[in-house]
Amino acid sequence: MVGTSGVFIVSRLLLLASFTLLSTSAGNLTDVARDSGNENTWELLENAEGVKIYYRWVDVSENVRVRERKAEIIVHSSLEKSLKMVTDVELISSWMSGIKKTMILHRDHAEKWYTYMLYGLPWPFNDREIITLNTLSYSAKRDKVFLRMQSSDEGYPPARGVERLTHYKASWELFEVKPGLTRMVFIARSEDPPAFPRCVQDPVIKKVFYRNMLSLKELLTPQ
Repeated sequence: MVGTSGVFIVSRLLLLASFTLLSTSAGNLTDVARDSGNENTWELLENAEGVKIYYRWVDVSENVRVRERKAEIIVHSSLEKSLKMVTDVELISSWMSGIKKTMILHRDHAEKWYTYMLYGLPWPFNDREIITLNTLSYSAKRDKVFLRMQSSDEGYPPARGVERLTHYKASWELFEVKPGLTRMVFIARSEDPPAFPRCVQDPVIKKVFYRNMLSLKELLTPQ
């Protein structure tokens, strides 16, 4: 039986994981068992209900490596509709939990824009925010689209009492397998330090990451 304090801690972790669901946290190499050659090898963590979740370790400097996550789903949806679900700020919160506010700050053009997201977290944590530079590109046949996201301050000072995520990179690759069927691959990582010990935080992040990818798949699946 989990006590009241245990439920409260788990509740905090779930909400915090909502913020980190699209990212992974940096770890010092002295704290992470090194497995030479695994930087390019994805390990399957979850394969259920049409959602596959993978992870791998990637060295970003001599002393720091990060855990990178990948999700793969195939949806009965057009390429255009699938892309809209991951780029439209009014739709993102329908499948990504924990979002308190999201908006486009400005567009340089149709394929380059800056997005602001605010994630609400419970006390004693400060809310978290991120500004991402988003760039869009297509394959020559226009059957594959690439969305690149990278954290950027872009001249906007952090909101008062809010912590900003500053070392985040992610990408979407959407491929139209055939009309009405799209394969979606998401990869993300963050070099910001973990808020909890990894043995506590990682299982929770995995659960939320999977749950949100499943929500995205279900929203794109015809009823």
